[in-house]
Amino acid sequence: MNTRASGYTHGSVFRHVSGLSITSAIGLVAIFAVDLVDVFFIALLGHPELAAAVGFAGTALFFGAAIGIGLSIATSTVVAQAIGAANRDEAARLATHGLLFGLCLTVPLSVLSLVFARELIALLGADGETLELAVVYFRIVVASLPILGIGMAGTSLLRAVGEARLAMWATIIAGLVNAILDPIFIFGFDLDLTGAAMASVLSRCTVAGLALYYIVSRHQLIQHPRPTELLGDLRQLRGIAIPSLITNLAGPLGAAYATTQMARFGTDAVAAAAVVGRMTPVAFAGLYGLSGAIGPVASQNVGASQPRRVTQTLQSGGLFVTLYVIPVAVIMFLLKDILVDIFSLEADAAELLRFYCTFIVISYWLYGLQLAANPLFTALRHPGYATISNIIRDLCLGIPLIHLGSQLFGARGVLAGQAMGNMLAGILAFSIALWLARRVEVGKNIDLPFACLKRRWHYYRALVPGVQHRG
Repeated sequence: MNTRASGYTHGSVFRHVSGLSITSAIGLVAIFAVDLVDVFFIALLGHPELAAAVGFAGTALFFGAAIGIGLSIATSTVVAQAIGAANRDEAARLATHGLLFGLCLTVPLSVLSLVFARELIALLGADGETLELAVVYFRIVVASLPILGIGMAGTSLLRAVGEARLAMWATIIAGLVNAILDPIFIFGFDLDLTGAAMASVLSRCTVAGLALYYIVSRHQLIQHPRPTELLGDLRQLRGIAIPSLITNLAGPLGAAYATTQMARFGTDAVAAAAVVGRMTPVAFAGLYGLSGAIGPVASQNVGASQPRRVTQTLQSGGLFVTLYVIPVAVIMFLLKDILVDIFSLEADAAELLRFYCTFIVISYWLYGLQLAANPLFTALRHPGYATISNIIRDLCLGIPLIHLGSQLFGARGVLAGQAMGNMLAGILAFSIALWLARRVEVGKNIDLPFACLKRRWHYYRALVPGVQHRG
């Protein structure tokens, strides 16, 4: 097994956070940009219902991706803490059992999604030809959900052991595969949405295969399952995975409601929302990369009993958000008219995109603070706080604000309502995360006052200075 130190427990915390965020973001851009290119190619076909179908299917697929993220968070967190505690054998065992746990959840979920695909997408407001097109696209892509889960967990494990560059290259290569196959399948074979879906599936296979290869060949993190320890490890993984799954499912629920509201304003509005939905992850990939960077850095320092560096990890995340979002928001504002032309948007759809680039993009400054705070909650073995913050953002704030905004301002109000919920939740989550980190730093208890909540809602063991905490 590779015994090189990953380095997160010493050196500049901001350098670790920013470096890991950027390398993660580069890989994410390779994946997200291909989704954006999909929409671009589909827009060239000149049929708004095709772009709208991608929007509806993408919202439904968001649920599967959120589950994959939750499972990868659980696996990488316990593995990173085991590595921080210098227990490589435990890390390998947890990685193996974590991947098995993911397969046990994603395989039956994929089957159910295939069976009820039409009903799921119809719930989002799709009908007629758009519904038929969305169902075809959705069924092809959702069949690869277990492969997506392996790919997400694999790249998260690579970051957990300090191999952010390998995780980046795995996603970059997968993105290139998708980018090359997209025009071939869409235009060369005249497959339209079916071709785009097939390219996405092959891209997922690529990232999963490369991640597993690196994990096995460089770190030997995959071993034979140990039946005697499997149930104990699954309980440990479940303690983080279930709150993380609930945390990540709040986002798709909010997005699904936003899609149903946007559908009230016609196919053009849904098509514009599909462009926004594919453009945002590319523009703000650094923030999503930060979300994947905070966890490994904080978790290793938790495992190494260095609580001061845990606080510094969160503070570095807040600084990174500021330095990243402001220039990106300015660039998108300056390019708004060019983006309208690139995606061939007209009339109301064009105005909706201009509104987004003018007023909504800056809201990611505060939203990014939540993306920094949530993985810190998990690193401190309080993933339930992340669950609560996302539920507040997407359900308690997002849905009422989207409803109110859509009633008062139409399609623009849908975007504005989402943005307002994101900003309020970002301020709240970051403040609580900073408070918890500082309590741990001075040796104070961060446990919940009610034993039943502590046991059911969190997976937590006391974290105080001088006490080594193992995954």
